[in-house]
Amino acid sequence: MFLKNHLLPLITRPWLLIIAIFGLSACEPVNFAAPTAAVDPNQPVVVALMVPLASGNSVTDQLAQNMVNAARMAVRDLNGVNIDLRVYETGGNAQVAATAATRAVADGAQIIVGPLYSTSTAAIGPIAARAGINVLSFSNTTSVAGGNIFIMGTTFDTVANRLVGYAVGSGLANIGIVYQEGVSGESGRRSIETAIARNGGNLTTAVSYPLNLTEMGVAAAGIASTLKSSGSNAVFFTDSPLRGLGFITASLGSNSYRTNRDAQFMGLTRWDSSDEVLVTPSLQGGWFAVPDPALTLLFETRYQLSYGVNAHQLSGLAYDGIAAVGAMIRAARAAGENNAFSARRITDPAGFAGVTGIFRFRTDGTNERGLAIMKVNNGVATMVSAAPRSFGVGGS
Repeated sequence: MFLKNHLLPLITRPWLLIIAIFGLSACEPVNFAAPTAAVDPNQPVVVALMVPLASGNSVTDQLAQNMVNAARMAVRDLNGVNIDLRVYETGGNAQVAATAATRAVADGAQIIVGPLYSTSTAAIGPIAARAGINVLSFSNTTSVAGGNIFIMGTTFDTVANRLVGYAVGSGLANIGIVYQEGVSGESGRRSIETAIARNGGNLTTAVSYPLNLTEMGVAAAGIASTLKSSGSNAVFFTDSPLRGLGFITASLGSNSYRTNRDAQFMGLTRWDSSDEVLVTPSLQGGWFAVPDPALTLLFETRYQLSYGVNAHQLSGLAYDGIAAVGAMIRAARAAGENNAFSARRITDPAGFAGVTGIFRFRTDGTNERGLAIMKVNNGVATMVSAAPRSFGVGGS
């Protein structure tokens, strides 16, 4: 890990030097870019945290509270940066989020971290832009990125690029795509196609299936035949274990097309969502990508010790958002500037390192993340390629 020396005081504990340092070695689109309001880095900075509290759904509210807890943990970890963190409930609703954003602007917010959902993100974009405020949204939906909105969530593009890059580097350059019908499947297919072209791979075939179990089973025979004749040595699936992934891979197996034997299977979604998924016979040996497991474990351990409950998988995004804000404030103060949250500073190619690993924002509002590649191995996920710790290293 390489750090800019003048930023070292940002972290209060030496063993947290790996976290949230700025400056490592190297819906419809929302375009409401506006001049960024000046921010005095020597004064308390008002940060609006927007989370889906008061949603009426206990699971969503628990996730939202986890995000608030993680954000407050990040504030405590910052040294020499005065953040006035204010929490705004969106209820997971776009209209409520817009009202909350209007209130946050009136309260003097200088940057918004959140909200979680793409519809809420799109709703607050123009409100924030009119006030000259940039938004670090937790969403992973690229269609809402752009202008004053920068998304933090792990995107299909990032996952596809990491897995395809590793596959091609491992001699598995002939890649087929199997995707579910619908918006999500089509979006995933496009991301994989782009990644194949970017990494010098060869798209052998792209076949879809309906999200109906009976029709899916019927379609599997034709898909298996197509894959066999395509010359694919890797197959990329876009579907989630919570939907049709297990069924389509099992159906392919019933038609004599299996991972490892016929091709390397890999997935656009996380395959470690449950113990049951990890023991699914048709997924054994398959690859998927996750945020840096070592850093994630460190964060989850600290969170559990602080709050007595397990951290939600997405709560690290809130920590990283606040830590990135603190890092930008620190950097602006060191430079004697009042543009802490300008697009230029947010999109610095050096990026950030957080509890989910390294990440940086692109000028189009999307992001890149350093991910590890995991393999399903008899009920556990084992690492086959570690997450990079700086950009420019394999997997970035």
